[in-house]
Amino acid sequence: MATTPTGYFAVYVGEEKERFAVPTGFLSHPLFKMLMEKAYSDQQCLDRLVIPCTVATFQEVVAAVQCCNGRFDLGNLVEELL
Repeated sequence: MATTPTGYFAVYVGEEKERFAVPTGFLSHPLFKMLMEKAYSDQQCLDRLVIPCTVATFQEVVAAVQCCNGRFDLGNLVEELL
C-alpha cells in the first residue's frame, strides 16, 4: 500500500482507478472544487476518493491548477465535469 506524503491526499481517477497524490492546496482552487463536487455526487466507494473522469482530463485539471495563468481553454474541461 502506497503512502501519501504530508500535505497531500490520495485520489483514484477514472475507470482504471489510477492513484494520484494531490497537494491539499488544490482544494481551494475553483476548478478543483468542481472536480471534488462531482466526485462527491458520484461517490460509490467509501474507502477511497474516486474522481469520475478520465485520467487525461484529471491531468489537464492538475496542469491548469498548477499553472493558474489563465491561458487554458477550460470550456471542454468544465463541460466534462458538469
